[in-house]
Amino acid sequence: MLLTLLSILMVLGLSGIIVLNTYRRKERITGMSGMMIAMSIGMMSSIALGFQLGIVFDHDLAIPSIIAILFGLGVGYLTGKPISVLASLDGMLAGIMGGMMGAMLGSMLGFTYIMVLFIDIVFIFIFFVVLQLTSSESVERKKTNKSGISIPFIAGIVTVAFGAVSVGLLLFNQYQDNRTTVVSSQNQEQSTVQENNGYQVISVDVKSNGFSQNNIVVKSGIPTKINFLKQTGYTCIKSIEFSDLDIDVYLEKGDNFITLDDLKPGTYHFNCGMYMYYGTITVV
Repeated sequence: MLLTLLSILMVLGLSGIIVLNTYRRKERITGMSGMMIAMSIGMMSSIALGFQLGIVFDHDLAIPSIIAILFGLGVGYLTGKPISVLASLDGMLAGIMGGMMGAMLGSMLGFTYIMVLFIDIVFIFIFFVVLQLTSSESVERKKTNKSGISIPFIAGIVTVAFGAVSVGLLLFNQYQDNRTTVVSSQNQEQSTVQENNGYQVISVDVKSNGFSQNNIVVKSGIPTKINFLKQTGYTCIKSIEFSDLDIDVYLEKGDNFITLDDLKPGTYHFNCGMYMYYGTITVV
């Protein structure tokens, strides 16, 4: 969650830099250039902020959407105001669209290192490109800093660096999942279904890439408890649905027991809330 908070501060700070830079250089920016600047920063800033707020305000899409849309409106308006009314309008409309999309994306996916860093990478890249445009003396002329290194080159270096960190975290997360899978497989060899106080008890690990076991076999006539054990928050699996049994349960981190009584012989299907991962319970 610390990474999310740092990302929010980054979006606020860099968006403010673009607004101030546009005001300082408003005489040099043409109408079309100003429209592109306002639209780009209005949309990208609201997408980035909405995504991060969608993670923070879990289970509540209204608050992150409202905040992100208002922020996008403000950034788009202030960026385009020194150029023209049309530039402000473009920026505000882009901010509305970005705020809605970002909040929905953050709420659906939840916190994952790879997605948070990916959104940060895209935002930083757009920031540097827009900064280059606002710092140009004209649309056609490119300007370099005193050292002779162009701003797009710096943007590329930063993007590659963030990309390398993202890939490293993704590989590490995959390694952790593989270790969990090995341990789970070893435990399942001993006993997949245990009996406790008259219940059949099954433990299913919820991981970033699905469930540790997605084909569960239980006996009929015995009440069943399934523990969807969520050991990590780095997964988009935020809820479990049993469409055949009219069950929809939000998964907290840790133990999540679902009790199934009087299951008749047959096959019952379950899936995550986003319909990406599936499993079955076979009653024999």
